[in-house]
Amino acid sequence: MCISECAKKLFGVALDPADDPWTLQLKQAWMAADHANLDWLTACLDPYDAITGSMATVLDKHHIEPAGKFPIPTWLRPKPEPSDLIHVTQKNMESFLDSGDVLEIIRQLKLFVTQNIFPEIPIMVGIDHSATAGVVSALAERYSREKLCVVVFDQHFDAIPLSVRLEGLSQANSDFTSRIPFVSPTPIGYSDQFCCGNFWAYLMEAGIVLPENLIFVGIADYPSHEETTRNKFRKMYLDFERQGCSFFLQKQFEGQYIGELTRFLREKINTLNIYVSLDLDVGSYASTYAARYMDRPGISEQNLLDVVGVITDECSRRKFKIVGIDIMEFNMHFLGIEMPDGVKDTTLGLVQKFITALT
Repeated sequence: MCISECAKKLFGVALDPADDPWTLQLKQAWMAADHANLDWLTACLDPYDAITGSMATVLDKHHIEPAGKFPIPTWLRPKPEPSDLIHVTQKNMESFLDSGDVLEIIRQLKLFVTQNIFPEIPIMVGIDHSATAGVVSALAERYSREKLCVVVFDQHFDAIPLSVRLEGLSQANSDFTSRIPFVSPTPIGYSDQFCCGNFWAYLMEAGIVLPENLIFVGIADYPSHEETTRNKFRKMYLDFERQGCSFFLQKQFEGQYIGELTRFLREKINTLNIYVSLDLDVGSYASTYAARYMDRPGISEQNLLDVVGVITDECSRRKFKIVGIDIMEFNMHFLGIEMPDGVKDTTLGLVQKFITALT
């Protein structure tokens, strides 16, 4: 495929600074639990452990070298140490997010990629999607922003300040029920500091990426025509679209979509280098049950792999090159979960197919 013979390095970034009650409860339950008799997957602390533990043969076959983990304080990880119990509180998480320290971690991550991953191709697995900003910043510096296109799989357009998103938030389909019990996390604070919900805006405003080189696939929060033009969320969203951001919506995967999808990607991918970023929530309740934010059903595994197929075909046809990949927003507490009625999470299988198809 696009980078089949290239050397690649896989690394983990287990940053998970969430202040919503649901995530905090999961973390606190983990810290208080007895871990003595857990199976290997349940015992995995982060996505890097899960992927290197389940895909060793695949990684070797595809010339992917496990390169370790970017250091994250234990209390900010998805499964903190028991000694972190006093630190993993809503107040502490809100203070951390308000402080702007997430951005400092992302700057350190950019340096990590530059010094420890390059010249190999980065493959990042992690939690908080904002970490993508660190890798993209390093790649934009390496190749130039004019020659870097980013294809993002995501249900949400992560360029909207939290205060604006909450103001215009649409409720998820009230008729939808999952057989796996899940409470959609609701942010408590209203900080508009750099975070997983607005990092693309930061990258555009800082001139690190060009809006016309950002392509979002599987988007479900695109504002409807019925919404008032005075709605700040809708106005901000459409302003980014006018600046050049492109969107292939979740609803466009209905029916016979391959032709439309192919035309869309052929028109929008106009650089020599492509970065592919997968937010697992794009497949919520369809191709994954282990994404961090699951507020509505997403696209299927086949939908996702169809997009990957078009990208790799375009790489071969037009001599493009994939210069990096990430898979983000794992929910480590639900990874591989199996319910009594037989519903089972198959996220690791999806991730394996995703990485295999792109490498």
